[in-house]
This record gives sequence, structure tokens and C-alpha cells, in this order.
Amino acid sequence: MSKTATRTCIKCEKQKRDADFYVSSSPLHNGKIPFCKICIREQVDVSDIESVKNTLRMIDRPYIQFLWETSSDEAQQTNKDSFGLYMKNLGMRQYRDLTWKDSSSTESQTRNNTHEDEIPTIKYNTFKISDEIINKWGYGYSQEEYKAFENKYQMLKNNYQEKTAMHTEALLTYIRYRVKEEIATAKGEVKDAKDWGALAQKAAQDAKINPSQLSKSDLSDGLDTFGQLVRTVEQAIDIIPILPQFKERPQDKVDFTLWCYINYVRDLKGLPLAEYQDIYGFYESRKKEYEERFVDLESEV
Repeated sequence: MSKTATRTCIKCEKQKRDADFYVSSSPLHNGKIPFCKICIREQVDVSDIESVKNTLRMIDRPYIQFLWETSSDEAQQTNKDSFGLYMKNLGMRQYRDLTWKDSSSTESQTRNNTHEDEIPTIKYNTFKISDEIINKWGYGYSQEEYKAFENKYQMLKNNYQEKTAMHTEALLTYIRYRVKEEIATAKGEVKDAKDWGALAQKAAQDAKINPSQLSKSDLSDGLDTFGQLVRTVEQAIDIIPILPQFKERPQDKVDFTLWCYINYVRDLKGLPLAEYQDIYGFYESRKKEYEERFVDLESEV
């Protein structure tokens, strides 16, 4: 029976399995980073990008901004550790042989060769905390939290019906709690993550974000009948005019049939055949009489 390969972490000085160490192609290492995964994770603060860079410099692994942001977004959505996901992504073929010296030259190349996510995300180098952002989310949050709030909002807004200001407020409340839970989870703060998670779950129920809570009316925007559909179209476009708009020439089979019938009757009576303009003029005169009568009735009310 083969013996499991082990090595000693140079920080905690404990002997651990090879699987507990990250793979490294750096000539400074012997196939593995000499610090175990736990020690590296304790060293890095994912909320401080400088801490991330310092740790990567220490272990001679590249900092690729696009890949870091992608890993962070994935961590928020899956409740996993963003640094661990980043190190896993560095194991992909196009990154595995890169070292710290490749950091600055890799970012633009990676962006050009990678398709952007369909869900818009806010990047650290372009994200600004404006008055609009503060008014939307409130005071007292960090740049990382504001950015995470906006990313989560972009992801959820198209699938959530914000009919009133109360609906919007319910969605924003859920996002605040959910992001706080994800950040606490990434930092390993289990108790805080549990507390934020409970608040997020309650907010999700209040906002009807859980799909199991959505009724047929919720999923169809409340349009359960044809009459409701018509009313919604009229409200979105305009109220359909009561009276038709007559044309000087027949536009369909009904117009043509009426024209033929009128001329049939006129022929029976020995009258000359009518042009369609005469029929159109008759429609317009009757329409005008109706409008005048309708205005008179309105003035009497």
C-alpha cells in the first residue's frame, strides 16, 4: 500500500499532505508553495486588495485583476472563499506557469481573450461611490460593499418586479443582508454569516424573492385574464381612441363589401353608383354629429 506524500509547512511547521499545498511552477518552489493553504488563507485579507497582492508576491503567483474580480463574483454567488477560487482558477492551463513578474502584462491579454459575463458587473478601477450610490444604499459601507451591492442588484433586477417604491426597498434590504452574509462567509466569520443569513432569508420572504413563494399572478405580472392584458397595454402605450379613423379608400374586405352592397341597393333604386369618397364623407359627417352630441352631454354633467 503506497504511502501518502507529505511535506512540512514552513510557517506552522506542521507536516501535511501534498494536497494541502497549492501547486506552483515557480523555480523558487519544489512543485508546491511551501506554505500550506490554511496559513496562506490566514495571511490574506480578501477585503483589502493590497493584502491579496502582498500574499501573491510572497508566494510568487501572479495578480490578474480580471481573474480576481471574476473569482470574487463567483465567491459571492456560491458562498465560497474568493482567494481559494482565485488560486484554483490560476491552475488553468493559460495561468499555471505564470509568476508574480507576469502580473502587469497578463491583465490586458486576459481581458482580450475572455468573454465578458452576460450579467453586468462593477469593476474596482471604475467604481465610484457617488451621491446616488449613497442615497440608494445608505451611509457607512465600504467600497467593497457598495460594489457588491450594485453587482447583486444588476443580477436580480431583471427578474424582480419593482412595481412600487416598497418593492424596491424590499429588494435593496435583501441585497444588503445577502452581501453581508457572503462577505462574512468569505472571511470565515461563521457566526456573523449565520446572523446575516437569517436576516437575508427573512428579507427574501418579505420581498417574495424565493421562487417557491411566487404565485401564478406574480410570475405573469398579475395578468390572469385577457381584459387585464388589454388594460396593461393601454396603460403602457396610450388609451385606444373610441372612434375609428376612416380612410378615403377601402382598406379591407369589410370596406369593400359595404361599398358593393351600397351600390347594389342604389342600382336597385335606379340611382347612380357611388364613389367610395361619398361613403367616406358620409362616415365623417355621422362621426362629427356623434362627437358634437358627446361634447354636449359632457357639458351637461
